[in-house]
Amino acid sequence: MKNLPSLVKKILTFNEPDPSKWNEWLEKKELYPTSTSETMMKFVNRIQTMKSNHEKILIAGDYDCDGIMATTIMMNGLKRYGIDCGFYIPNRLKEGYGLHESTIQMASSKGYTAIITVDNGVKANNALDFARTLGMKTIVTDHHTIDEKVHCDVLVHPDLLEDCFQYLCGAGIAYECIRALGVDTDFDLMCAAVASIGDVMIVKNQTRAIIQKGIEKLNATKQIHFFSLCNDPILNETSISFQIVPKLNAIGRLSDLANVNNVVRYFLCQDEKSIHDFALQIDGLNNKRKELSTSMVEDAMKQCHEDKDIYLICDRTYHEGILGLASGSLCAKLNKPVIIMTNNNHSYKASMRSPNGFDCMEFLSKYPNFETFGGHAQASGFSIAEESFLDFKNYIEENIHYYEWKIEPKKTISVNEMEINLESIQSLDCLRPFGMGFELPVFEIVNPKIRSIFDLKMGMHRKYTLESGLICMHFSQSEMDRQKKSVPISSIEGKTSLSYYQNRQSVNFIIDEIKYSDYFQ
Repeated sequence: MKNLPSLVKKILTFNEPDPSKWNEWLEKKELYPTSTSETMMKFVNRIQTMKSNHEKILIAGDYDCDGIMATTIMMNGLKRYGIDCGFYIPNRLKEGYGLHESTIQMASSKGYTAIITVDNGVKANNALDFARTLGMKTIVTDHHTIDEKVHCDVLVHPDLLEDCFQYLCGAGIAYECIRALGVDTDFDLMCAAVASIGDVMIVKNQTRAIIQKGIEKLNATKQIHFFSLCNDPILNETSISFQIVPKLNAIGRLSDLANVNNVVRYFLCQDEKSIHDFALQIDGLNNKRKELSTSMVEDAMKQCHEDKDIYLICDRTYHEGILGLASGSLCAKLNKPVIIMTNNNHSYKASMRSPNGFDCMEFLSKYPNFETFGGHAQASGFSIAEESFLDFKNYIEENIHYYEWKIEPKKTISVNEMEINLESIQSLDCLRPFGMGFELPVFEIVNPKIRSIFDLKMGMHRKYTLESGLICMHFSQSEMDRQKKSVPISSIEGKTSLSYYQNRQSVNFIIDEIKYSDYFQ
């Protein structure tokens, strides 16, 4: 460890102050042995019995990246094992999340005798009970928090597996199930890796190994399904999270324009022309998602002209599938909690995002009239009846005055501009994957020496070129930043980005925040 590059050592010291633990992040991990837990043995035995009895199994998935990948893994694996199976992912806008009685009824009418959920199921007791009344067997594979006993024949969940599996996503659980059956492939591993990145899992233990090994296989094989969805010739967890994951999530978000089940069919397809054609359609839908999101953010921003402690924006024309993206974007711009709502079939659908330090769930928890409600500290989704809107609005406006919170200070690593170059950023590959539990820190370039400043799109974006040659991009800058073009800068905070052009790699700096010299404040 004496010969570690200086930036690598600086990041290790920042993330893990105890050098004796550095090997945990520096060593490339091998996959842990297959689970031999009681619950996994039950899964294997039940699948063996189903195969012997010629059972027909429906795989019930979810519409986000993790759910799509989990469905693909389970479908591929069970077919290789010799099981007669099909799959179904619900329509996000018409059916919503999770396993529904309507899906059970549909499956039974088509001759399915068993249900296996992937990336959902622990909150579906009504549907699971209904399946039991129809004589159907039920297996739940999920990673979401268990709040009550799950009414199924077999439950495969990180809480019931060995400790090394505790950070698995839904596709990670599906992958371990297929490994236990002895029919896993490198493609399954790649799917689990992409899903683990997409679901922002803690990058430790088996999840870390899955991401490392999966990306290694992706780059070695240039796997057609995934590389047809991206631009870079070499992938890491960052490029996957920006280039592949949003495209898969876009289909579920725009379920009024596309069927997310077709994305699973895309990953099951083996015809090269069909794969490329379908990838173009996915790309087009993602562009549509970007247009809708940009339009919604611009419109919502016009309604934020007053300085408020919390912003509640409602518009019947807003697309339900984009609410989370738009509220997240506004929250980042305003550094305030934001709720964006739309009216859908006599109820309001809403998404809330908040800065670090403001707990959405805590703030909303005492409101009594939610139809649906879920999320975590910085993100929540919920629905209320149409007649409850004014009541909810009053609750928000009153309670924000009593809710105490403060913005958590951003943790940054101070660097000089000469430390950010292609060689130093490439040296960080020995620490990848970065992610939850081991994040790539925000860099703060102190006293940057600026050679030139150039505005793009009429001042929407700004490009700074430093004396070192480093390009620093400030996208969607605020009006305040726009007006401070000539004000001296004391530091810039942000993250690095590797880009490819004509097979040449370069490093850019993506600005999150600019700090101006005190004298000119």
